[in-house]
Amino acid sequence: MDRVCSRCGCSGFHYNRSRMRMECDSCGAPAYDPQQDQQLMQYDRTYSQAVSHLAAGNWDQTIRLLNPLMSQYPTEKRLYLAVLRAATQDFSDVDMENSAHRAAASEAWDKLVRLNGVSDEMIRYGRRRYEKHRDALNGRRTRILVWIFAAALCSITAGGLFAAEHYLLAVLCTGGVAACLYKVFSSHPVMVARQLMSAAPNYQHNPFI
Repeated sequence: MDRVCSRCGCSGFHYNRSRMRMECDSCGAPAYDPQQDQQLMQYDRTYSQAVSHLAAGNWDQTIRLLNPLMSQYPTEKRLYLAVLRAATQDFSDVDMENSAHRAAASEAWDKLVRLNGVSDEMIRYGRRRYEKHRDALNGRRTRILVWIFAAALCSITAGGLFAAEHYLLAVLCTGGVAACLYKVFSSHPVMVARQLMSAAPNYQHNPFI
């Protein structure tokens, strides 16, 4: 059966390259493609199912359902946002110890930045990630200062013991100095100091790198 335009009844069609669709020769109305309609229906069903899994907290199932859709519709921002929400457990997982989820979140974040899809919720999450990282750095700084203080105390004690000719105890304190300094340098104090002195980042930048 020949195709007929539903608007004007014309049976002639041509392909419009600028709009990437078949159009009526007479009125320019788009010709509906049953196969394309079926694909869009399947897209809607899959996306709806993924959103249901997301609401239920089924993070892995959500990501698994959305991955094929992202390949077919690479500019759909809502797909990347849904994957980001699933990978971060609805923006509640700040630690992100799951490496697979962290990789999925990192890719989705980059795509949303490229597509101008960064939301306020994403920025708030990035800020929380940064603040947690700062808290961890402050904890490392405190431990480094404690070990430095302990090394200084052991050094002073060892000097007094050497002066008093208590050589065995002096040697033990000297070993304590070495152990404390090892703890200091193994904590990478220069890196910690540099990161603590760095300016606050742009929260649109990928927080998973």
